[in-house]
Amino acid sequence: MSKQCLVIQSLLMALLASVTTVQAQTCTPTAVTPYIYSAGAWNVTASATINAGSQIAFGPQPIAGGSWSWSGCGTAGSAREQFVSPGASCTATTVYTNSCGAKTTQSFAITAYPSYNTNPIAPDAAGMSSNATQLAAKIKLGTNIGNTMEAWGCSPAAETCWGQPMVSAAYVKLVKDSGFDAIRIPLSWDQYADQATGKISDAWLNRVKQVVQYAVDNGLYVIVNIHWDGGWLERNITGEKKAAVNAKQKAYWEQIATQLRDFDEHVLFASANEPNAETAEQIAVLDSYHQTFVDAVRSTGGKNAYRVLVIQAPRTDINLAADNWNTMPSDTVAGRQMAEVHFYPFSFTLQDKDEPWSQMFYYWGNGFHSTTDTYRNATREEEDHVDEQFSKMKAKFADHGIPVVLGEFAAMLRTQLTGGDLALHRASRAYYHRYVTRKALENGMLPFMWEIGVDPGMVFDRRTPAVGDQQTLDALLAGAGKAIALDTGPNSWTLSSGATGDASALGMKFSLSQAGAAAGYSFANPVNWAGATLKVVLNFDQTFISDRNGGTDALLQFYTYSANWAASEFKCWTDNKVLVAGQDTEFTCSAFSIPNAVGVGIQFPGTEGSVAIKRATIKLAQ
Repeated sequence: MSKQCLVIQSLLMALLASVTTVQAQTCTPTAVTPYIYSAGAWNVTASATINAGSQIAFGPQPIAGGSWSWSGCGTAGSAREQFVSPGASCTATTVYTNSCGAKTTQSFAITAYPSYNTNPIAPDAAGMSSNATQLAAKIKLGTNIGNTMEAWGCSPAAETCWGQPMVSAAYVKLVKDSGFDAIRIPLSWDQYADQATGKISDAWLNRVKQVVQYAVDNGLYVIVNIHWDGGWLERNITGEKKAAVNAKQKAYWEQIATQLRDFDEHVLFASANEPNAETAEQIAVLDSYHQTFVDAVRSTGGKNAYRVLVIQAPRTDINLAADNWNTMPSDTVAGRQMAEVHFYPFSFTLQDKDEPWSQMFYYWGNGFHSTTDTYRNATREEEDHVDEQFSKMKAKFADHGIPVVLGEFAAMLRTQLTGGDLALHRASRAYYHRYVTRKALENGMLPFMWEIGVDPGMVFDRRTPAVGDQQTLDALLAGAGKAIALDTGPNSWTLSSGATGDASALGMKFSLSQAGAAAGYSFANPVNWAGATLKVVLNFDQTFISDRNGGTDALLQFYTYSANWAASEFKCWTDNKVLVAGQDTEFTCSAFSIPNAVGVGIQFPGTEGSVAIKRATIKLAQ
């Protein structure tokens, strides 16, 4: 070979080497976009939570132009799309090689919750004879153990996280003794669970069971729910989160239902609290969460095969429930579901500062508006609004055999008020609770007051425990038909000779001028006194107290009578009681026995002073 040929060959080799180097420098890896298909949709994600054994698909992109190699989670081969059903948490890895040979590695992390329905048993109908409508007829009044077992955000997690005391057996007994039929227990579960496996702490499951047992031991019905719980369900009602939320919903309810399976029909389960769904697409996702709940509970068998289950409307909003929510979950047993809504007319019940679009309302309802603080009188959402909203629930659900749980309602106490304004607000607030309770029952709804047990205006003080707001409790009982609220407005009581009226918007006031003067009240319908208790709150001036030696002399006695005074009873003579002028004092009488009384009265043996009848109720026998 000539020298010239060698030179040419060397030049060619150098040129080829140069070209190869350029190719290597310009062949960069291709970006891979991870996709996972689950719950009927492709989502751009590299992780997913599923129930073990559920099928998912990996489908990374680009779609064409290279090759794929898979390993892990049951994947294999070179197909871009991989359909797998992992039996446990795992990681799938794919390597994409593009047309010029550059490689990109993409991993997919799968959390697979195992089944917690590990010991399903045969259906057991013992103690489960009532369907939803029959069960609803047994619940006239309920309360919530609020801000306690659902308390969230502390480390370590605890039911005292938000300052409320632990639920005690004494408190639950007080609820029963006060006239309630049921307790709703808002509950957190997510913070007590292992996020990698979905396993709820045994200690927490046992604590919940203990509190449920308190209720059942007292003959109370009890609703167990998954409440806000950090929002894992309520803030994630989307197609992207559908599979993960359903996986957790199934895992949690299999455990809850198994733990509480042996309780009879006194225990009800509720799927969620206030799920944040509004659009048709969101409501469809929410419906899948509710279906998972029903299926998980029923799958555990035993009494859960017949247990009444409570299904939450979108946002538990009455209008959304009436207009946009049209599907209750399918079930293996008929007539064992209730719907749930909540009710908070904002400006009177919750609004805590004035806004450009509305001021706060302090006085609600016919006969309870202020003549001096008129700016705070409610101008909307009063009785007609309650009637209209609740009638929607009757027409949509109750008339078709689906009772509606009114899971929360309440009105805040405006503690900034004083004097007559505060008294009128309290009376208005009591009337609100009585009206809502009564109208709920009339429309096939089960009223559960929202109650947190420590703040002013709460029915109970759980720290003691004791009744905290007797006025509100009496109003609730009256609304539920468990008590009779006697009107104490101006001229509502008839005065005998020796007593003259001094009517006030805050109560029936009168002055005494002779011994034996009395104030009597006629019932709208005859009252059976058997087992009933009369409670009257009176307020005396200083003249009344001084005329009776500071309260040591005879003060009063109660009487009742049947039609035409065919039978009468004078009972509960009261004396030697410390009184303070201008201070409300409660008197009770449980000694009456006439079965068909048409009226009741108070007789005063002294001759001087003024009396205001502030409140009067008759608590009926349970």
